[in-house]
Amino acid sequence: MNVTALIVTWNRLPQLKNTIKATLALPFSHIVIVNNGSTDGTREWLESLEEPRISLVHAYENLGGSEGFFLGSEYVSRHINTDWVVFYDDDAWPAEDFFEEFLKLDVDTPSVICAKVVDCNGNICQMNLPWRKRTVSLRDNLNYIRCPEDFAVHSESQSEVITCSFVGAIIHADLLKKTYLHIHRELFIYFDDVYYGYYLYLSGYRLHYQPSIKMYHDIGGRPVGNIAAWKIYYLVRNMLLSRYIFKNDSFFTPVAILFRVTKYFLLVLKNKNRLKSVKLIIRAIKDGLNDKRTPLDQ
Repeated sequence: MNVTALIVTWNRLPQLKNTIKATLALPFSHIVIVNNGSTDGTREWLESLEEPRISLVHAYENLGGSEGFFLGSEYVSRHINTDWVVFYDDDAWPAEDFFEEFLKLDVDTPSVICAKVVDCNGNICQMNLPWRKRTVSLRDNLNYIRCPEDFAVHSESQSEVITCSFVGAIIHADLLKKTYLHIHRELFIYFDDVYYGYYLYLSGYRLHYQPSIKMYHDIGGRPVGNIAAWKIYYLVRNMLLSRYIFKNDSFFTPVAILFRVTKYFLLVLKNKNRLKSVKLIIRAIKDGLNDKRTPLDQ
């Protein structure tokens, strides 16, 4: 079986080196690395590698992970002969038994397999759990806080899902070639993977969570409960954009959006620069309602 790794990186050279080392140790036929305009020596280091399996795609500015995965998917679809494509960031890598477990599935139909993603201590990465169903009503959103496994997958149980995370998504190459234009490159970060997976689900393709296939995600040292204001901008704006992207089938209902925006307002009140943070949320709401998709000047 011919399997390709697709890795997106930006200014995380130490983490990228670990990721490439782990990736090269596995029998990938091709390794496509998208460098999102890094300024930390990433380009020079990548171009020094003498490895025939590696193909490089250099963007000249950072337009976010969504642009990186779009460019990588486009490159694979046009230039790489492969059966499956494994998506991940520069701070993630497949487990040593990744191929062994994947080959046990014996899947050859156009579909998406979602791996179990854990941190370096083996704890589940909640951010990478795919959804089984949407939170539609206020009660759903409250229930999600109390019991997220009613909506996202249970980490140890196989399940059909309606979304995917780009960390650990294994996508059939034929499916990717037909649909990569539905990776919304303009989102910068957040929900690009959720929306792409949801588009595939609405189109009748199968998405399946398989916990026997494991990916590591090095998220150590990230602050808990304190999200940078510019990140909250994209969370809020991109939620609202789902109303334009999906129209009547939007992943986020108005109730879900109101619930989450309220949560983010409460979060930014903890930031040191509260006024700037609140202004960014207000701008995110305006941009989302007006279908404005240009990157935020940071």
